Amino acid sequence: MSRYYSFRLFFYLLIALISSVGTYILISEKSYVGAAFVTGLMVLCVVSIFNSINHVNRKLTYFFGSLENDDFTIHFPEREGLPSERMLNVMLNRMKDILQNTRLEVQQREKFYELIINSVSSGIVVMDKEGFVTDCNRVALKLIGLEVFTHIDQLHKVSWDLQELFRNIQPGESRRVAYTTERGRIQLLVRSSRIVLRDKPIMLLVINDIENELDEKEIDSWIRLIRVLSHEIMNSIAPVTSLSDTLLSLYREGEMPDEELKRNTMNGLQVIGETGKGLISFVESYRKFTRIPKPEKELVDLNEFIHRMVILCSMEINFSAVRLEVTIQPEGLRIYADPNLLGQVVLNLLKNAFYALRERSDGRILVSAGKGEEGCAWIKIKDNGPGIKPEVMNEIFVPFFTTKTEGSGIGLSVARQIMRVHGGNIKVNSIYGRETTFTLTL
Repeated sequence: MSRYYSFRLFFYLLIALISSVGTYILISEKSYVGAAFVTGLMVLCVVSIFNSINHVNRKLTYFFGSLENDDFTIHFPEREGLPSERMLNVMLNRMKDILQNTRLEVQQREKFYELIINSVSSGIVVMDKEGFVTDCNRVALKLIGLEVFTHIDQLHKVSWDLQELFRNIQPGESRRVAYTTERGRIQLLVRSSRIVLRDKPIMLLVINDIENELDEKEIDSWIRLIRVLSHEIMNSIAPVTSLSDTLLSLYREGEMPDEELKRNTMNGLQVIGETGKGLISFVESYRKFTRIPKPEKELVDLNEFIHRMVILCSMEINFSAVRLEVTIQPEGLRIYADPNLLGQVVLNLLKNAFYALRERSDGRILVSAGKGEEGCAWIKIKDNGPGIKPEVMNEIFVPFFTTKTEGSGIGLSVARQIMRVHGGNIKVNSIYGRETTFTLTL
């Protein structure tokens, strides 16, 4: 408000005050005509003050009402009326422009975020504690099978199990749900997180269709497995077939002395026998891979467990040449697992680490364990060996694949199977030429 407007209100108030005093004095002196005139002047000043304030209030009410209804077409004349009114109009127009620009920026940002959300391959649902959906992208609608999703009660049309999952999932949880609709078998993985927006808790759910994802990965794994099986079996069968043909031709021709024929036959049968035993061993390894027993879980003290694994590795040829460190935080950390099955995994990873360091004089293995933010325990085995080649990284968990000159190639495959039946996983991170880290999560 300008000084002129303030001065005018002050002037009206001063006149009203003087008029009231004058009215009192004139009434005391019984000059009723003069008192009536002065009283009229006082009333006129009060009415003027009221009109001035009311005029400003109406203008402000109209201004904020227009903004509330997103009407930014309002404009107040800046060259008409008293100086104080022109100044007020200028300020209101400036505020309107600022708010309009801010609103446009917010709308553009919302459009940008909406574009990003609708571009991701995962479904995203945002809902409040009452179950009302405040935001939902197109992928989520497609996965859930709804055209409009405003409240979780709508999910009973799709699946009661899905509705219960949305209703009961807790922040930080990951849950799976499977159900059948007219679209076929649906299997979803739902991850939940909690944020506070404007002092209100909001649940953010990320949804993925793991049925198709698992199918694609399973098909890819089978293709790679069949490739390895075909390679191993062909390598075993080819020499057997060749030797059989050679021995058969020797007997048919009959040009070789009996002793030499007998010796060649025995050598050929010996090779065939050894090859057959190797093939049987290979099949046994496959059976071992496919028959992981159900884990018998119990509380396992990780400190005692890991030190026992280290002792079992003490027979490795280069054990004394490798610097091995164990770090467990907190010291009394316990997990619920099958110690025998988990021991196979950790022992296999430790032996692989020692094998990777067999030609290094400064070999170092770090075994660490701890607890993540979401309550999951983890075990890491890190070595400073030569690392894993990038082109091999996608193959190391394929059954019977190995880069060693000896071994069955099922160690890491069995390790992953064991971690899966525990409800956990195994991951690898390697920098070729520097280090390799395997992480077990339970």
